[in-house]
Amino acid sequence: MTYRRRLKFYLLKLFRLHDSPKAIAGGIAWGAFVHFYPTFGFGPLIAVGMARLFRTNMAAATVGWAVFMPLFPFFFYLNFLVGDLITGVPTENIWQAIQGISHICLKDILLLGKAFTLGFFVNSTLEVILFWWGGYILFKRYRKEALLLIRRIL
Repeated sequence: MTYRRRLKFYLLKLFRLHDSPKAIAGGIAWGAFVHFYPTFGFGPLIAVGMARLFRTNMAAATVGWAVFMPLFPFFFYLNFLVGDLITGVPTENIWQAIQGISHICLKDILLLGKAFTLGFFVNSTLEVILFWWGGYILFKRYRKEALLLIRRIL
């Protein structure tokens, strides 16, 4: 199955869910949330667990996880960039530490870890807030139109 066809399948499944817009949007937010963290294969379980904990749609969390999986490298890079902005360390120092990974010292490891950790806390918090509200508005107002658009375009 091609990526485009798989995307259409998951999006149609998502927009056909019979649940409140708030629950579906929350599930999508928790599904995308796990891509900011190194989950080592446990991402879907964490997404479903968070969806269950916050009483949102677990199927939407799984679909959100699958749809946002290709953006995983971008989210990791975004963690470094945002952490870099917060710590005030120039990006060149972080990239030198990453490129010189074969002979890295403790100071460089702490620099990378600090930037990454601060980045994923900020990014994941903003992502959950924005995706939850954006998804809520999308599902509340435009669910039928989005289904027609998905069928027509994809």
